[in-house]
Order: sequence, then structure tokens, then C-alpha cells
Amino acid sequence: MIEVRPYQEELLRQVDEALARPDARVMMQLPTGGGKTQIAGALLNRWLGDGRKAVWLTHRKGLAKQTESMLSQAGVPAAANIVWTPSSDAPVITNGVVILMAQTVSRRNDHRSVWDRYDDGDLMIIDEAHHAPAEGWARAMEQWPGPVLGMTATPWRLSEKEGFDHLFKTLLSGPQVVDLQSDKWLCKARVLSPAEEERIKGGTVASTGDYNEPGIERANEGRDILTAGALRFWQSHGDDRQTVVYAVSVGHAENLVEEFNAAGIPAACMVGKTPDEERADIIARFQQGTLKALVNVDVATEGFDLPDAACVMLTRPTLSLSLYLQMVGRGLRPKEDGGDCLVLDLAGNAPLHGLPEEVREWSLKLREHVRPSGESPVVHCPDCKGLSPASSHQCGHCGEPFGEICGRCVVWRAWKRWGLKASCPKNHDPVCDWCHYDAHIKAKLSVTKELEEASMPQPDDELSPDRDPFLKNLIKNERIRHVKVREQRMDELKRDIETRESELSNENKLEKRFKRHLTGLPPSEQPRTRLQWSWQFVKWDEGFRKELADWKKEFGELEAQPVDKGLVLNKVRDRLMGLFEAEAREVGLVSGGSSEESVLEDSSQDLPDLPPTGPGEWVTFEGLGQWHKSTGSKDRSIKPQRVRFPGEKEKAIKDVWISLILETAEWSIRRGLLTTESGKGIQLADKKSSKTYLIHTSSVHPSKRPFGNPKQLTNGLYLNSQLSAKRITLSCGNLVAKFGQNPAQFKVFLSK
Repeated sequence: MIEVRPYQEELLRQVDEALARPDARVMMQLPTGGGKTQIAGALLNRWLGDGRKAVWLTHRKGLAKQTESMLSQAGVPAAANIVWTPSSDAPVITNGVVILMAQTVSRRNDHRSVWDRYDDGDLMIIDEAHHAPAEGWARAMEQWPGPVLGMTATPWRLSEKEGFDHLFKTLLSGPQVVDLQSDKWLCKARVLSPAEEERIKGGTVASTGDYNEPGIERANEGRDILTAGALRFWQSHGDDRQTVVYAVSVGHAENLVEEFNAAGIPAACMVGKTPDEERADIIARFQQGTLKALVNVDVATEGFDLPDAACVMLTRPTLSLSLYLQMVGRGLRPKEDGGDCLVLDLAGNAPLHGLPEEVREWSLKLREHVRPSGESPVVHCPDCKGLSPASSHQCGHCGEPFGEICGRCVVWRAWKRWGLKASCPKNHDPVCDWCHYDAHIKAKLSVTKELEEASMPQPDDELSPDRDPFLKNLIKNERIRHVKVREQRMDELKRDIETRESELSNENKLEKRFKRHLTGLPPSEQPRTRLQWSWQFVKWDEGFRKELADWKKEFGELEAQPVDKGLVLNKVRDRLMGLFEAEAREVGLVSGGSSEESVLEDSSQDLPDLPPTGPGEWVTFEGLGQWHKSTGSKDRSIKPQRVRFPGEKEKAIKDVWISLILETAEWSIRRGLLTTESGKGIQLADKKSSKTYLIHTSSVHPSKRPFGNPKQLTNGLYLNSQLSAKRITLSCGNLVAKFGQNPAQFKVFLSK
């Protein structure tokens, strides 16, 4: 019985269900190397019996023999190259599988059905089913009396005439390449490519929709990139790896082999007409390591099993996504040493089609044709030649930055948006091209027409502000505020991580820290013996180190987190609505006074300032800490009296400071922000108390010391209420900012 992986078992279950439906026509998609043949073998093991039969269609002799061997090893009776007499029906094996060449079937079924020896309980499996729309293959499916299963890594056609929905009714997709890589079923791919001007060009396009061989060679005449240049690139990056090379034509393959051998690198060529014995010898030498480079033309693609390819070199440009993924997929099988696959893309295929691990949505329907135009899905690093996703801010291979954050608009811009930086006078801070206009105005520098055009907001910049200066400043300030909250948290984490790593690296510091931990424990939990001391130290040390790992994880997530454009836009929109309502009150369109309902009562928009209801002043959470430092600490008789939170009416609160943090927490609960998950282990804002919880799922601090005066919130969380006024004023703004809220929209009325 064949063993299947968990994801294969799930896909097999779906296939079983789909094939049980009437007139089943099912296409199964699974990335190259995911094990489509293993799934089919397991399916046939369950399917065959009680006199049932199956046909397996393939289009290469090498694949037919390979499939026969794999199915036989899986315990499935299978036979390839069975004699099929012309004008007779297709051969059968009861309780077994006949492997037929699709080309043979196409010739025999042109004028008659060839499936009279099969019935509606028998199964047809089509390997590499992206070829199924070809005339002979489609005719075989139409004439077949039973269910059909098509298998492919790429349900994608170069032709723009049709998709697959006229042949198949159901598409079942397995995990993406990136998922199989994460679970170690496939290895990672590291894709390198020369600069665009040094890549192999495509040339003319044939009637098939792909570049033709003579056109590619003509387009690259006078350039050595096809041979000597390809060798140089390989020697610079992949000479320590066994390599499968994809060539343009037989002549090109032979030239490459000659170039490699002349450089003392053992290489051999394998093409479609290579005899079986010679092919077996080449593969054996490659697997033994005596052959460094295996150059092929359309051989090591579909169904070709070559697990020892640690490097794949593409010297053939193609417009076919299927061919590109088939070529790259030959190197993605897991390596014995756990290493990656190096992909040397000299032909610009990844800049057209994307990286191998890119998430792709497959469909049976006709899709938009891929053309080598528009924005590339990758970005090229000129330093290490690596390719990274287009959204990357730095090279995924060497860490080289692809741009920087503009100090004015606080948005990351690619280097192409910094063209004016080098030629501009140094009278202002370096800014991106789109901010140079404003920077020149502020610095009283001249503004040319070219500069004005370069600084025009672009349609693809979602957050480009309007030309109105007020709106521009409003958006800019909101961006800065949004980024500042994240940076403050990153600064806190950085300090905590450095302190913790220092403690862990010094045994004396670590022991002192543990002793301080013990002093906070009640007498009943104090260790009485050395053994108990050691046991408690081990448990404490594990938690101590886990907390460090959690901080590092949070820091990494924040560091990689892009500016939340949607959140910034929503905050700006909230602010504008608040200003709009304030103007409406000013002209009498909306009644003023705290007893009146806001026209935005049911929304989360910012409320406008209202006149004070008594002696005192309104203070925002943003300025609360500063207020306490300058005024509140001098006059301890001042207490909070009323609050105004976004989306809610003004309300009175108890004139004690703890009521302010309680009201803030309850508001966060009502808004769905503070939950039992998000409220787990929220620490106090000030540095001295950074190891003390403000809110937690239980009323216990990290040191195991219980809260002095815990208050249980309405959702079951506990709030530490044993806080000074100073800590409360700092923690209120910190708490709402943690949930992405603007502290400037929260207001408290203070009075004696």
C-alpha cells in the first residue's frame, strides 16, 4: 500500500468525493514535486477491483515507463507499450491500468470511439492535463464512458482561445508551493538573475504563443550570454552545485556542453532523441556526482524525476507560465542536507512570471493572457543579483535596501522615487521626489516646472494627499502619529531585549534577578531545599527566556509591518467628520450642548470640542501625561470628572483617577478591541513598571506577585488598580494606542 502525506490524503478524499458524482470530470492541481502520481496510485489502489479498469494517458514515452514503474511499486497492476492493433478497441487490463500515449489515442479515435471495452465504472486518468484541450485529448475525454481525473501542476494555457471549463467541471487545488516549503515537503528557492540588459532576450513569438527557437537565437546574435556568458554567471554563483540547465535548442545545448567541458566542468547533453541507454547513463553519472551539469531541451520538465538537482539554470526565455514552473519545479524536491535550490534565471522568466513560491489562484476558466509588460512581480538586487517580491523593502538574500522612508511624508519609497535627491541643493532634509515641491517651498528654494511635475502625486500612491495644503498636512500628521506609536513600542522592546540578553549572558545578574523574583513570592511558595531552588530556577528561567523570544517575535513583526494605509485614511476621515460637525454646530445646523445627541452618534468618529461644563479644562489622552507632569503633580486636588470617547456621548465618571482607566478599558471592550486574547499581559506604560501588568487574564504579575487591588472587567479580564495618578495618565493613552486608536480623540474634563 502506498503511503500518502497528510495534505495528499486530504486531496485524495476530495477527489474520491468528486469522482463519485454523475458524469465526473475532475481536474486536480498540485505543484511540481507535490506527488500527483502518489495520489493517483493510492486512488487506483482503492478504485480497482470487482473487474473495474483504468486508462492512463500521457504524452511522453519516458513518462509512460516511469509511471508504469511507480504504479507497480505502489501495488497497482500497470502496463505501458501494450500492442494496440489499428482499427481495434483500446487494450484493457481487468483490475489494472493500461498506460497509453495520447498521440496514439488521437490517431485511433479520429473516426470512431475506441472505448467499447470500457464502461461507466471505469476510470480515465490524464497526466499533465493542461494539454487536455488539444484535439485528440479532448476527443478521448468526450468519448470516454466513465469518470475522468486530470492531473497537472499548472491549469494554465498559453492559448487565449479557451480555458478548461468545457472539459472539466471541478477543479481541486492542493497546497501552494510556499505551504509545501513551510512544511519541508519542498525546499526553498533562491532566484538570482543578471541585470536586465544582460539577460537573454525572447525574440519573435510563434503561432504557439511562445518564443520560437530561431527567434531567440537571432535576438541574441553577437551576445555571448547564451554560452560563455551563461557559464560565467554559473561560475560566479553556482559552481559548487550540480546543475540542470534548460537550453533553447539542440544546437544551443550542444554549444553549452562544449563550453562547460572546455572549462573543465563535466557536462552532458540530453535531448528528446537521446537513446534510452545513453540517457540512463547520463542520469546515473549526474546522480553519482561525476557529472556536474546536465543540459537538456524539453526533457527534464514534465514528470521528469531528478531529485539531486541543487541548481537549476534557465537559459530559455518563455511566455508559458506552465513551462517556467515545470522547469523550476525540477529543483524544489527536498535536499538531503536540508539546503535550498539555486535558480539562475538568465532569461528573465521570474521577472515576467513571478517567483516559484508566489501564491497563484488557479481556475478552469479562460484567464487573461500574460504579456511581458507592466510592473514586474519581482525586484532585482544589483549587489547580489537576487530577486525578491516586488513589495519587498529590502533584498531577501543580502538585506540591501530597495528604498527608504521619506522624512516628510513618512512613507517608504523605492529608490526610483529619489531621483532628485542627488542633484538637489542641500538646503533641506533629503525627501522623496513627490515631496521635493513642498520641501523647496519651505526652504525658500526655486521651483521649476520639471520639479513640479516630478512632485505630482501618482495614481498608484493610495495615500497621496490632495493638492490642498490643509488636507496634505492633516494626512501627513496622521501618518507621523501612526508610525510614532509603532516606533515607541519598538524602542521599548529594543530596550527590554537588550536588558534581558545582558541578564541572560551574565550568571551573576541572572541569579540576582531570580532572587528578586523569589522575594516577591509568598512564604508558602519559597524553596526550602537546594533541589526545590534548582527546580524553581529552571521553570523561572524557561519563562524568562520565552518572554524574550516573544519580545523578539513582536519586534520582528512590527519591523516588517508596513504603514497601515487603510487605518491612516480612516483616521483622517474621522478627523474631517469631527471638524465638519463642529462647523455645523457653529452655524446652528446642529444643536450644541452635551445633552444633545451627535449626528454621528452611532459611528466611531471623533467628537468636537464642547464648552467646559464647569471650572477646569479638557485634556486629551495625548497630552494627559504632559499635563500631569506640569500641573497635576502640583495640585493633587484635581480629579477627572467627565469623559468624551469616540462614538459615545459625554458622560460623568467618579472623581477618582482609577475610574478613568476603568472607563477606558470598558470602552475598549464595548468596541471589541480589548478581548481575552488581546488583553493578555498588557504591561504598564512607564519603563520602571514594564514588567508589571496593567491588564491580564489573571490577577498575577509576571513575577507571580498578585495584583494589589484587582478590578474584574465585564469580559472577565483583570485590571491592576493599585496605580498612582501619574501611571494612570500615562497608561490611558498607551492602552488606546495599543489598539490603533488616536489618543488625541479621547478627552477628559479635569476639575477640583
